[in-house]
Amino acid sequence: MRKLKYILASVVLSAGFASCETEVIDEKVKDDSLTGTPIFSFDLNAKETVVSDRVTVGFAGGGMSINARLSLVNQEDTSNPETRYKPAHLHIQFSSFVVGNFPTALSIDNPSNFNSTATLMVQEMIPDEDGVLEKVWIEYSTTNAAENQNAGYGNITHVNGTAKYMHGNFEYILFPDEEVQLEPQRISKGNFNYIAY
Repeated sequence: MRKLKYILASVVLSAGFASCETEVIDEKVKDDSLTGTPIFSFDLNAKETVVSDRVTVGFAGGGMSINARLSLVNQEDTSNPETRYKPAHLHIQFSSFVVGNFPTALSIDNPSNFNSTATLMVQEMIPDEDGVLEKVWIEYSTTNAAENQNAGYGNITHVNGTAKYMHGNFEYILFPDEEVQLEPQRISKGNFNYIAY
């Protein structure tokens, strides 16, 4: 009886494997001209996850840039609907448009000479001399880091030349101008997928 069970189990497994091997692959899976929904996301200071689908790509001087329009939560005051969210823009500049790693600082470990920079512009409400709130754009950038300081990286991990989209990831530490007494902004777990170029 036990041998019969083993024989039946073997036959069933063989039939299962054979049916999988002969199953036709859906043609949409193999169609590399199809795109997905563009998504751009990252964690800001490990406090909030920022997601945007308002992303544009530009080309200049042999390089490529990604520009994302963002909305950040005002961590200091979420009770006032007028100031609950802060408009922001993130600009990432790559020195070339190829699959590769793009650190912010060139070094012996980076023989390719690929590099990247990132700039975050955040609109803050700052009171003037009379106490009236004014909208002021504050800039944080990897270019404000100390010389030869590694302020992060960007990666282009996939470029689909048929459907004209790309994937990648990034992590940066963005520093304010030296004259401004603000804390650096840390961007981690950054990803972009299906970004059209």
